[in-house]
Amino acid sequence: MSRAPAATLMRRSIAAALLVLLLGLGSALGNPLGFDVLVYGSEPEAVVAAVAAAEEGASVVLVAEAGRLGGLFVQGELNVLDLKTQPHDYQLGLFERWWALVGREEAFDVPLAEAAFHRLLADAGVSTYLGARDVVPHIVAPGLVTGASFVSAAGASVTVEARQLIDASGDADLAANAGVGFDLGWRAFGVDQRMADTLVLNVEGVDWTALTEGVRERGRSYAIAKEWVVWGHFGGVPAAYQPTQPGMRLRGLNLGRQHDGTVFINALLLYGLDPLDPASLADGRARALVEGEHIVAYLAQHVPGFARARLSVAAETLYVRESRHLRSDCTLSADDVFDNRVTPLDVAAGGYPMDAQSFTAHDSGFVYGVPEIYGGRLCMMLPDGGPAGIWVVGRSAGYDPVAFSSARVVPFGMAMAEAAGVAAALSVAADRLPQSAAADDTFVAAVRERLRARGAYLPDVADRRPIGPHAAEHYDAFRVLVARGLSVGGYDNDPRLTTDVSSLSFAYLLSNVATRFFYRPDVGQAIVDVAVVASGDDGSKPLTADVAAVTLHAALCLVGACPELDGWQGLSAAGLTWTDDPPVLPLNRGEAYSLAAAMARIGLALD
Repeated sequence: MSRAPAATLMRRSIAAALLVLLLGLGSALGNPLGFDVLVYGSEPEAVVAAVAAAEEGASVVLVAEAGRLGGLFVQGELNVLDLKTQPHDYQLGLFERWWALVGREEAFDVPLAEAAFHRLLADAGVSTYLGARDVVPHIVAPGLVTGASFVSAAGASVTVEARQLIDASGDADLAANAGVGFDLGWRAFGVDQRMADTLVLNVEGVDWTALTEGVRERGRSYAIAKEWVVWGHFGGVPAAYQPTQPGMRLRGLNLGRQHDGTVFINALLLYGLDPLDPASLADGRARALVEGEHIVAYLAQHVPGFARARLSVAAETLYVRESRHLRSDCTLSADDVFDNRVTPLDVAAGGYPMDAQSFTAHDSGFVYGVPEIYGGRLCMMLPDGGPAGIWVVGRSAGYDPVAFSSARVVPFGMAMAEAAGVAAALSVAADRLPQSAAADDTFVAAVRERLRARGAYLPDVADRRPIGPHAAEHYDAFRVLVARGLSVGGYDNDPRLTTDVSSLSFAYLLSNVATRFFYRPDVGQAIVDVAVVASGDDGSKPLTADVAAVTLHAALCLVGACPELDGWQGLSAAGLTWTDDPPVLPLNRGEAYSLAAAMARIGLALD
């Protein structure tokens, strides 16, 4: 692993300390502070991007509105890591360096994590301003970010000139304020939804030994217990909890132990909050804190080791899983993940399950599939339009909503952030803007070379089989639908293509196709009504060819793509069926997917 020489690091630390001491004088004189790279945010990805850029020779300042370093890991107290460690560790480099500082376990101690982030920044000589207010990007014609101004925690007005800016905040607020384009949640797919938020609860009095022994006695179907983490469904106990307030739900428990014996619980789901409205988040946290008392009392009655548990406090901030998605130069798509796609331009490796947390109180989340490996590229962190000179790293980078269900995990975000930091430093040194540099294969190769020297893991470029039953009939239809979240492969990558499907299920599938491929949510109920009438019952019986033909024909007409002829033959003549003659037996799921995918492809062609 390549590190800056000790003497260089000491000089940077001394310079950073002097810069902080001179801040008040410089601000009073109106002199802007000059840096190569300004990193905005307190998240783990922000720390990594700043450290990487500094270690590659850039002068770096980190500015955050939060008063503490660590973001989701510290203020959000998400102390259990979502890792890809099989067949080997995927996230190495700076993530592994930080991980080693906190004990290299599946859960970490939050104070230790915070100290580790400070140490990394100090060792790299990064100047740091926490508790900043009113951070405003500076943009000059013809659309170039040149730094930012803010009010420091001490109340001084500060102006920073920087040649490049990395927005590594959770919601990419600074980039959004600069005019960079984003989509909120699933709105790019015509759906006003996003994953639920969570308040991590701090619980004292848990007998960890009794907990782990009780879990092991009940077996892995109950839960899984390790030295620092316990997770599982706990025999359905959490799911059976009845919240005392609306817009909440308790899911399977994810428990992480702290060094002081406190246990953090990631399990309380919150719905209906506005992730970009501080008042909405504050209200959600306050209500969740009240609910936490009832939850801990409930768990004390039903979960081993919790008999004397009591709620201590809770995380300072909510765990917001999803908000903005960058409209980027290139996008990590569901197809990239399902195809296990690795390219010569990749700068990080992902492979975590495509695990989407619950969107509403009526669903339990969706596992679209489990990839072997895929790559992340620099262009996924660069805006498609808007001002130049800005990077977006972390969960608001350029991942489509389905791919995001895998790429959202922080270790992958830290790997991508390290690449962004290296790329920013190299492009500054070459006097190039990020978009120009990232589009140059030679430049990307230089970034990859530096990442390898730093100990990062870059996957081998090779042809890999897609995940799931790729040779099965109707697999391609499954892939069309799963790309917009309308089918699932599960943890075993099996979409169950040969299982039965009801008329009503098919109608709901087509109504979702109308929404996500034609952006016509207004026709969904009409499609369902047609299917119920055509089936002659409540739609619960197996789907037949004649009902499928009537329902699909009606759906196409409702979205303005009406075939010339009705019936199965009419659909076949339009090229929408896999067979000319209508099947005699009820249609299975794969066949239903084939018809729905035919409709979806029309929407894609019109989009």
